[in-house]
Amino acid sequence: MTRTPARPLNDGRTLPAVGLGTWLLDDDAAEKAVAGALGLGHRLAAAHGVTPGQVVLRWHTQLGAVPIPKSADPGRQRENLDLFGFELTPREMARVAAGPQRRFGGDPDVHEEF
Repeated sequence: MTRTPARPLNDGRTLPAVGLGTWLLDDDAAEKAVAGALGLGHRLAAAHGVTPGQVVLRWHTQLGAVPIPKSADPGRQRENLDLFGFELTPREMARVAAGPQRRFGGDPDVHEEF
């Protein structure tokens, strides 16, 4: 059995490359996509003094979308609501948008019942 490559997180834990929805990618592409996404998210979060999750939610908000995060943790819920004390620059927005794109799988405009 092949071991799935993992990436280190800031808290010392690791995240399998497959953990970010990359299960249909080959190993090299998955490794590059996960490393790039984690690195960019943590760099932007550190630059703004927020969490990577807040960066993602703020990015969606600045695009005009309404993100609906889920969390049962009260601290995380507060973080999810605290998106308006910082703003991503146009360059940062473009960097996130230019990141790895999921270009496989089902049609997002079609809902399938399983």
